[in-house]
Amino acid sequence: MTATLWSCERDDICATATPTTPHLIVRFYNINERTETKTVRRMNVYEETNSKYLLLDKTLDSIVLPLRIDVLDAPNTTRFIIERDGDFELDEDPATQSNIDILEVTYTPELIYVSRACGYKSVFNNVAANREKDDDNWMIDVQVINSTLNNEDAAHINIYH
Repeated sequence: MTATLWSCERDDICATATPTTPHLIVRFYNINERTETKTVRRMNVYEETNSKYLLLDKTLDSIVLPLRIDVLDAPNTTRFIIERDGDFELDEDPATQSNIDILEVTYTPELIYVSRACGYKSVFNNVAANREKDDDNWMIDVQVINSTLNNEDAAHINIYH
């Protein structure tokens, strides 16, 4: 007598709706009306150790930034160069001259198992942020809204200008 068993296993396909490693979401607000979003004119953004632009000559009230992972389960730092009124065209008006500020974000990355099909994703714990002070900061205040980045459902950091 011979017995044969057939069994089916769910396909190992990672659904597109499965949450993956989140990006940092930054929203810009009016310093005088702290509940009002405020666009940043002609913004350019790049990560300090990489001169490739993440954003080039865009006017937006929020941005999505990737965080670099140098080491797991230990503090990491990513510094973003954020330029307002990018000087791609010569503009002599002092109200619209280029101004660069540096946003420094520190965090502790952790790997979380998602599933056999999807593998792992990173979450970022203990998120802190500040702006580097200079003689002409356009970013006046930086506020961390959520110190754990595990999704992209809402802003993580507010910047007031």
